[in-house]
Amino acid sequence: MSTIIGVKAAIIDVLKADQTLQSLLTKDANGNWPIYHSLVQQRIHKPCITVEDVADQGEVSGLKDAYDYDVVKRRQWQHAVIQIDCWSGRSAEERDQLQIAVQKCLLNGSNQVTLRSSGIQSIQDPTIVTLDETQRSPGAPLWRKSLRYRVFYFLEE
Repeated sequence: MSTIIGVKAAIIDVLKADQTLQSLLTKDANGNWPIYHSLVQQRIHKPCITVEDVADQGEVSGLKDAYDYDVVKRRQWQHAVIQIDCWSGRSAEERDQLQIAVQKCLLNGSNQVTLRSSGIQSIQDPTIVTLDETQRSPGAPLWRKSLRYRVFYFLEE
């Protein structure tokens, strides 16, 4: 059964396993790769990546589209907007390297197989918005890019 929680967990797991992202990040104080659900319960470690669902909505299916092949389980198409933010405390270049690595990671064929086994059927190209806070007070500037992916998955009953 796929749920929005499972979708986010699958995306986070794929990102954490990516060698390119690991080379761009350093482990946080807990010894973990700093790829978090957006509700970080600790001081944010930079550079880092956060993953959050912005919207989640079901689709009504017709003509038995919502049933699997043996008509045992009912499936409902769901689509969600997953926001992946790339954070840097150093520079816009570091932020952009993280953005490119995230995009390549989610386009990787073997990662698509992993995501599909978690119930994710497809991920569309992201919309990308720069959300830098260079005039931040107090403290140092913060560079951030937000990638919003539309994700389709099945919710099974």
